Amino acid sequence: MVFTGVVAYPLTPFDADGAVNSAELALLVDRLAQSGVDSIAVLGSSGSFAYLDAEERKQVLAKAIEAAAGRMPVAAGISAVATREVVAGARAAEQLGADGVVISPVSYLPLTDDELVALVEEAASATTLPICLYNNPSTTQFSIDVELVARLAHVPTLVAFKDTAATPAEFAQRSARLRGSLDRPLSHGVSGDSLIATGEVAADAWHTGLAALLPASYLAFRAAVLQGDSARIAAERSRLVPVVQAVQRLRKLSGLHALGRACGVDAGDPRRPLLPIAGSEQRDLARLAEAFDDVEDGVLR
Repeated sequence: MVFTGVVAYPLTPFDADGAVNSAELALLVDRLAQSGVDSIAVLGSSGSFAYLDAEERKQVLAKAIEAAAGRMPVAAGISAVATREVVAGARAAEQLGADGVVISPVSYLPLTDDELVALVEEAASATTLPICLYNNPSTTQFSIDVELVARLAHVPTLVAFKDTAATPAEFAQRSARLRGSLDRPLSHGVSGDSLIATGEVAADAWHTGLAALLPASYLAFRAAVLQGDSARIAAERSRLVPVVQAVQRLRKLSGLHALGRACGVDAGDPRRPLLPIAGSEQRDLARLAEAFDDVEDGVLR
């Protein structure tokens, strides 16, 4: 797995009792496999990884791999506060048949550069799976500088860097610095739907939770960006930007579950202490979802 193209991060559906809804997850993954996205990554931020225990994580990953049925690569998020849990997640991912893993430097205390290097090295020693390192400073309070990624070039299974920036220009600068610091290929993908929705960042990959709910639109949007088709870019942005803004205004995870319902996914509510959004906001999201070809009569195609 090389983590390129559209990498969709599906939410983890919950039933009325708060348990993982494996049947609905299987339906969502099956739709993504049919949609043509390049790969999926379960157990990311969009997948509520921080609210799942170890057995539930295995349950989610196993069901996703089964539902994908070899039609697209499936990566597993293995982020955790303790390195021993990251290592256990890496081993479980390989045993269950994942195609790659995604690591974010989650910690109660922000990590130092040396601690991040040690974390990746230990995870890599526990699995032969390709690794995507995720820079998520808004959550981890630790920003991974591109020169720090270059320090990890000796880890052969580190194949991708999921990165973010405040603006397209800043991302382009980071990409140029990264490529100038490395002597081997590494996928430099962009994370953050606001940044993606500018239509100004092609990147090697788009890592996004919204693409798991609106895959056809994201695929069309990426194709337009890669081709420089300004008319198609404008058309896709006119639909996408209001949804991105609405989900972020509602807090991303609660907003994603609400958008999932608007798209016909039985997403359930986010796990407590996160609260579901108000009914009026749900209706607004449903109206926005109607503008997408992915959704027909309130059902994700």
